[in-house]
Amino acid sequence: MARRIYLDYNAGAPLDPAARRVFEGILSLYGNPSSIHAEGRRMRALLDEAREKIATVLGVDPLELVFTSGGTESCALAILGIAWARRDRGTHLITSSVEHHAVLQTCQWLASKEGFTVTYLPVDRFGRVDPEDLERSLRADTVLVSIQSANNETGTRQPVEALGEICARRGVAFHVDAVQSAGKELIDIQRWQAGAVSFSAHKFHGPAGVGLVYWNRNLKVEPLLRGGSQEGGRRAGTENVPAIAAAAEAFVQAEARRPAEQKRLFVLVERLWSLLCDLPGIERHGHATERVPNTLQVSFEGLSGEELLIGLDLAGLAVSSGSACVVGAMVPSHVLLAMGVPRSRASASVRFSLGRETQPDDIEEAACRVREVVRLQRELLSQKGVFDPELGVPS
Repeated sequence: MARRIYLDYNAGAPLDPAARRVFEGILSLYGNPSSIHAEGRRMRALLDEAREKIATVLGVDPLELVFTSGGTESCALAILGIAWARRDRGTHLITSSVEHHAVLQTCQWLASKEGFTVTYLPVDRFGRVDPEDLERSLRADTVLVSIQSANNETGTRQPVEALGEICARRGVAFHVDAVQSAGKELIDIQRWQAGAVSFSAHKFHGPAGVGLVYWNRNLKVEPLLRGGSQEGGRRAGTENVPAIAAAAEAFVQAEARRPAEQKRLFVLVERLWSLLCDLPGIERHGHATERVPNTLQVSFEGLSGEELLIGLDLAGLAVSSGSACVVGAMVPSHVLLAMGVPRSRASASVRFSLGRETQPDDIEEAACRVREVVRLQRELLSQKGVFDPELGVPS
């Protein structure tokens, strides 16, 4: 059996060895970090140390960090917390059409259940928001703008500095979903002028089940979870100290590796594209340079996205699709549709996301397997008489 090649780091990265050692070293300890006895104080010290380590990397005050259960909760806390806290100022929200569903569905819930209105900014063919569109969309009752730093499917970066400057000038809270940027690119919260920034640990080689929100000390928030004073009253519930400490170590390790990894992964992605770009019916999506360094999304005209993913998995490649499976049916990627990609292509997209363990020989081998899977599936379609001969493959 061919060796497995993992190219789905945007979905989840392997746990960093140093983070694993931290996690395992704390598992034998016990005590509630909110307790005043020695065992509780020991856990509190570990929690405080983790908070300080992450704050140092981000260049923020440790008290501005709130630990959560993951990226989804982090985005929900930021959006709902700001919207509820600022309801007396207005009920208008702005986001983009290519956000992660954690953002989109939270905004949709506020619109359908709590009377908010939402403006969804369009994107260009690369998936980027135009800051002028944001400027035009701001209203007197706008209380929050939520835009991701980089897209989880295409890797395309948004002009967050320009967007943050507009929000700051107009006095509107700015939330950035930075889940796909952390550990891959520099996170400069001050330059972004963000009031809230969301993170997820398992994207930067930390454990799953840990998230983080940077929360500017001057920005009021209404908590989602009540019942305790943990996390400065912003998120009730006993903290998962072993996982949080491991996440902090993973973040430190990722930042130390980041400059070299940025360059290395960018080169590997371009190499992968060079090995695939001559395939019939293939198209690259997203911005070629304004992107996180590890991501390549392509589509294959005429193929079935579901069958393509199954074929690649059987060939030993762990990759993802931008499409979602709903009751057994593949739903086209909302990101690609927003970028103007036809539904047929949006339903047959593949995302390759590289990471720390990805090596040059993995890229060469992965490209060979992709080419073979595509060839076999096109031949099968041709035999069935449903393949488009204009793509240039012999019937």
